[in-house]
Amino acid sequence: MALSRTQILQEKGRLGSLYGHFMKQVKLALFICAFFPGLLRAQGVAQDTVALSLSAALKEALSNNELLKKSAARTKAGQASLQQAEGELLPKVDANFSYGYLDIVPGFKRVVLGNIEHDLFPNIAVSQPLYTGGRLKHAKQAAAAEVQSLEQAFLSDQLNLKLAVTLDYYQLQSLRNQRQILLENRRQLEVQQRYARLLVEAGPMSQLELDRIGVAVATTDGNLLKIQDDYQAVSYELCLLLGRERSQLPLPQDSLQVIPFEQSFEALVPTALERNPIWKQLEYDLRKAEAKVKVQQAARLPQISAQAYCGYEFGLESFWFDRNKRNFWGLNAKMPLYEGNVIGAKIDEARANLEQIQWQREYFRKNLATQVQNSYARLKEKEQQLAIQQQAVELARQSYRLAMIEYHAGRRSNTGLLDIQKSLLNAQLTLNQAALDYAIARVRLLAVMGIL
Repeated sequence: MALSRTQILQEKGRLGSLYGHFMKQVKLALFICAFFPGLLRAQGVAQDTVALSLSAALKEALSNNELLKKSAARTKAGQASLQQAEGELLPKVDANFSYGYLDIVPGFKRVVLGNIEHDLFPNIAVSQPLYTGGRLKHAKQAAAAEVQSLEQAFLSDQLNLKLAVTLDYYQLQSLRNQRQILLENRRQLEVQQRYARLLVEAGPMSQLELDRIGVAVATTDGNLLKIQDDYQAVSYELCLLLGRERSQLPLPQDSLQVIPFEQSFEALVPTALERNPIWKQLEYDLRKAEAKVKVQQAARLPQISAQAYCGYEFGLESFWFDRNKRNFWGLNAKMPLYEGNVIGAKIDEARANLEQIQWQREYFRKNLATQVQNSYARLKEKEQQLAIQQQAVELARQSYRLAMIEYHAGRRSNTGLLDIQKSLLNAQLTLNQAALDYAIARVRLLAVMGIL
């Protein structure tokens, strides 16, 4: 039934007063309590939602991530190798026991010639390297450098894990903000749809304009569904990084904040060279390679060790401790004279490995400086884009408020209001993306510097 013009104006006034109150009441609580469970039930997915802060996520990942535990186990293996290298410098004490049976003249009986011997030889043997040309000492240095290199590799893996968790957490924050923006836009469209329906029933507006609003609502619903799918995908990846047994939907407790970067540009590269774990790992790799060259060079020098043992030698007929006591001590020295140039080839191989690490370290130094400079420039660029986009959103909001006033007064068409509303939506989404890009650029710069 068609409404009179007076009824239409009264309905518009009532809806206009309710609009402001409606926009203030529907906030994040509605999004968490209504939107999340509804979509999950619609898709038939049984998942838990759990509140999660960034600090708690980082702490959980550092404690439970399997790849990080693997890196820690690799460090323990390096420490065990260092203990082996240290043990090579210490004396070796062995308890030995041997038994010998000797048939001196096979085929003859023992009673005839006594040709069967039984020997027992228990003893304690001690050996101690005296001079190895520095081979054992340099091997210990190489093992110590290997442990320090593995520790820096662990810190690098730890840094990469923190970076991955932080980026996923920022993605969840951004998707949450996008969903809030789209939900607000959908509520605006619903209010506008009510106005348009009244006008269509009264006759001033055609059904085509009402259908345009329906298309905009359907488009928003499709974008909301896509955001939900993206949210689940990022949640799965984040739960894997956290080492959780089953996937959940984390709800970020922290907001996507724009944190200023306060360090000066001049201090960035020196800080990176001091804190970056990969750079420090290459330094220890270089020490290890130098020690290995010295180890191979020491193989050409004499190897001198002291040996001694004390024990007893018993035959079948004699078991007197005083008569059968045996002692030995002496020195053992050896030096290679010709080995087919095997030692020379090993020295050349060790030197080539050392040269590789030297060039790799020099390249990484230049690359690190370039990464720091590029990351800083990108951060400043994102900071400027963020400031520009904040102004654009404020202008779009003012335009939308004025357009709504004109629309209520009948001086603005439905098509014009939809265009302005779409501009506001795009400006808000672009601002959210700019905030995400700034946060990502900032955390990547901190990761390159090794201070994340």
